[in-house]
Amino acid sequence: MKHLPHDGLGLVPPADADLAHLRRWAAARYRQRFGPWRRAVLLALMRLVWPAVLTRRALRFARRHRLGWRETRRLVLDCLAAGAEPNEALVWRRTFRPAAPHPLPGKAATLLLSRLGDPAEHALLADKLATGQRLAAGNLRVPTLLATIGDGSLDPDHEIWSVPRQLVIKPRRGWGGRHVNFVDVFGGGWFSVDGGPQSTIEAVRARIAAAGEDLLVQARVVPVPELADLTAARAPVLRLTTARDPSSLPFMHSALLTIAVPDENPRHFVRGQLHVPVVPQTGRLVRGIWFLHAGERFASLPWNGAPIADRLLPGFARAAAMAIEAMALFPGLPLVSWDVILSADGPVILEGNSRGDWILTNLGAIDRSERSLPALLRSWAILA
Repeated sequence: MKHLPHDGLGLVPPADADLAHLRRWAAARYRQRFGPWRRAVLLALMRLVWPAVLTRRALRFARRHRLGWRETRRLVLDCLAAGAEPNEALVWRRTFRPAAPHPLPGKAATLLLSRLGDPAEHALLADKLATGQRLAAGNLRVPTLLATIGDGSLDPDHEIWSVPRQLVIKPRRGWGGRHVNFVDVFGGGWFSVDGGPQSTIEAVRARIAAAGEDLLVQARVVPVPELADLTAARAPVLRLTTARDPSSLPFMHSALLTIAVPDENPRHFVRGQLHVPVVPQTGRLVRGIWFLHAGERFASLPWNGAPIADRLLPGFARAAAMAIEAMALFPGLPLVSWDVILSADGPVILEGNSRGDWILTNLGAIDRSERSLPALLRSWAILA
């Protein structure tokens, strides 16, 4: 019941005709995995259950965030119309204009994007180790891999735990910052996990055991000094979304700088991050967007006053060129968002995501007229 509705269809199709067609197309492909009788019974049952479940979630979300009666009512209707989770339904309506239900919420986006393009390339991109190897073979900078940890087991005698350094430990396959840990190695058997107090190797072991999957241990990428005032617990991440028509060269769709909010969980979709659209032709930042205060636009960071609007990102041109080069290494995919850190030694590509969140995919294009992604994706659906 976590990801509903199971076929990605809400009660009302989106106003965009291409997205409406694509959502029906992806839902039909999803249903093909079931036999005819099971399909009829299961989907009929789900159609009865999921509206009640999402309504309950929306009401709980509204109480937790102290929404007024009008906004609560609007939220419930948006969740039912779009088949969206409450957080994404609220953020879409508050952020994008004209205000409307979310046209491609999480479940629908996953069902659609995973069925467009080459399945083998989707699988390769989902594997951070394999992706890093392909990017490095193409002379693109990626984080330095120091070790791999299989099945969540830790070897305390490995040399990575004895030399003072800054590490990031992440799942080989994962998304959204799940089970990502930042570890400071001080030497002498002392560590700090995610900026916490000094502890022994057992604290690191507990985090790794909790992941319960293959992990990559990488040297942490230090951001360029010019962005020090935008860095709280984590380096700002530049999200570059690239796309291509079938059999055409890739292009930059949008660019977005994501800044972690101090003292907030960076994985919290509403509270954890402030997003700043970037003009892709120049690398100039515009006013930032914090979903917790989606009606506002921030010319500076609200917690330390660091300027945002009209600021130029150092090394942006090279980062944009690298994203296009990276997209060229995956010719069978229509859409990839690349996470990049701007370091003193040049941009470093952390990973790519071919099934990204539709809000973040379009947020970097919020102040500009961009090439229509729905029409582009529909051309890929014709080939599928």
